[in-house]
Amino acid sequence: MARFFKNNFSDVLLTPEDSRVTAEGLSLDVRLPWYRSLPLSVVMPSELLVDGQRVPLDGATVEHEGRRYTLAELPEQVAAWWFVQDSIKLLVPMDQPLSAAPHEVTLTLHLFPPYIPMLTWVTRGNAVLQGVRNHG
Repeated sequence: MARFFKNNFSDVLLTPEDSRVTAEGLSLDVRLPWYRSLPLSVVMPSELLVDGQRVPLDGATVEHEGRRYTLAELPEQVAAWWFVQDSIKLLVPMDQPLSAAPHEVTLTLHLFPPYIPMLTWVTRGNAVLQGVRNHG
């Protein structure tokens, strides 16, 4: 089992005030956990937990500067730069809508900085998000 250690970016990886539980799933506002801008080609969300339960990232997309990319397309995005002052949206569809209760969301993100061969920078951060109230 992999061990995760908190780093300086863990507390700011997810922005709870700009992340949402939607009727379709999750819209997570993600900050770059690195000290300088990186191309999307070296970014990979690797694990998502909601209330401690793993949520598959199949069908997840990354929204960056008005474009959406599947996770499989990220390694090709060498010209799409994620700047340190910007967020990306990680959009994760879910089969079952989440209840209106608060939910703890934990994201693990891997970075592979191109100028540091063999380094995989792993950041895990979490946020508590309010579920969607059903008005039906």
